[in-house]
Amino acid sequence: MKKQISIVIISFITATLFTLNGCKKSTDDSIAPTPANGIIGFHIHTMMDTAEVANYDSVYVTGTGRKIIVHFAQLYLSKIQLIKPDGSAVDVPGVIVLKKQQVESYLLGSVPSGNYKSVRFNVGLTDLQNSLVPDVRDSTLNTRPMWFDAAAQPSGYVFVNFQGKIDTTASGHGTVAQMQPFSIKIGTNANLVNTQLNDKNYTVSPNQTQYVHLMIDYNMLFMGVNLNTANLTMNTVAANSTALGLQYKFNISMMFMYE
Repeated sequence: MKKQISIVIISFITATLFTLNGCKKSTDDSIAPTPANGIIGFHIHTMMDTAEVANYDSVYVTGTGRKIIVHFAQLYLSKIQLIKPDGSAVDVPGVIVLKKQQVESYLLGSVPSGNYKSVRFNVGLTDLQNSLVPDVRDSTLNTRPMWFDAAAQPSGYVFVNFQGKIDTTASGHGTVAQMQPFSIKIGTNANLVNTQLNDKNYTVSPNQTQYVHLMIDYNMLFMGVNLNTANLTMNTVAANSTALGLQYKFNISMMFMYE
């Protein structure tokens, strides 16, 4: 399958509401287009190679024969932009997305109607967002699995949290009993990744909702990682600055593709 780039979103916040009143949810009925606008959304699948992760804790086999069990897979998206045919960008303002495995459809907001060719976004949170203390009413940031410690600050948020078990045998064709646990938490301002999908035209029509259909292949996170020798636990800010942490950061853009 040709790797491109995908996106994910579970909740979003306007910048003003984020600061003052917590966050708007993706099911908020207040999203309404103006006569010249439509509504943009994302429909995103969690993948393990070519297989969709329908349930946690199932055994998936990659195209090379390696077995992986997914216990947990979540990540943040922010600073989402729609790219016009001329290359200019339209912001979807104030959006923070927490993509969860069990949620696929997300409404983002009202945008100008017209033709678009791509989408751009951060995987993770901006420096300012990463320094915020979560409001107890905000389920997007007030999410314990997306913190490094018992509180979100001072360490900041986990941008990608991927946990499970994986075959680490030299042949990559080991048994389920031979699989080893892994826990990868990628974050810190240095590991913010900005990425853009390859071109694929879509149109936002006035008074209509347009979904961009995407997939996230978590298997790509292991590209270039020697699973026989790598430390499969990366749960601290310090570990994120290692060579292995930089490899995971490099791999993040390759996780995203169109459906």
